[in-house]
Amino acid sequence: MRRFVAVLVVAVLALTLFGCGGGGEAAAPAAPAATGAEAAPVAPPASPPVALSENEPEVFEPFPTSDAIPKEVSEAIAAKQPTLIYFYDATQSSSKESRKIINSVLNSNRGLVDLAAYDVGEYIKAQADGTVNIDNEPFSKDADYQQSIELARLLGVKNTPYVVITDSQGYIIWKFKGLVERDFLEREVLRAAN
Repeated sequence: MRRFVAVLVVAVLALTLFGCGGGGEAAAPAAPAATGAEAAPVAPPASPPVALSENEPEVFEPFPTSDAIPKEVSEAIAAKQPTLIYFYDATQSSSKESRKIINSVLNSNRGLVDLAAYDVGEYIKAQADGTVNIDNEPFSKDADYQQSIELARLLGVKNTPYVVITDSQGYIIWKFKGLVERDFLEREVLRAAN
């Protein structure tokens, strides 16, 4: 985001300097003013959309292979079915809000991608220095979640909510951490389906 703003500021300054001239040539005479009717006000140029949701670097990588991947995900990847994998914490309001957005996008684009959702909240631990990681304790009490936690580790999940989208070739095409914006999510769902 900071790079985008910096590039935008530099571009505006360059255009301003270029538009001001400064070549030392005589200015062309001004056009005569319109008589009778006033000129219509000129609307300011539209600024390009700001990519507020892009918080992970662009990615295009094969989906990892492992026996630890949950069956529903490994079968979808093998069947070349685009998939949205959602890691969340059921106690977080941002996870609940992201799920509403995901449901809305998937309902609007029914059948384009499969959804695999995993509540990994109790396994995400904040460290004293502020970093977050997946708990490495044994899963003897929660064997059903072992594969979802291993999948989260393979995909680099460090916090919740977290979205990963795969395309029809089994490649990861988008990762996003935090509250997702509907327009960006829909764009990536449509891209995955093509």
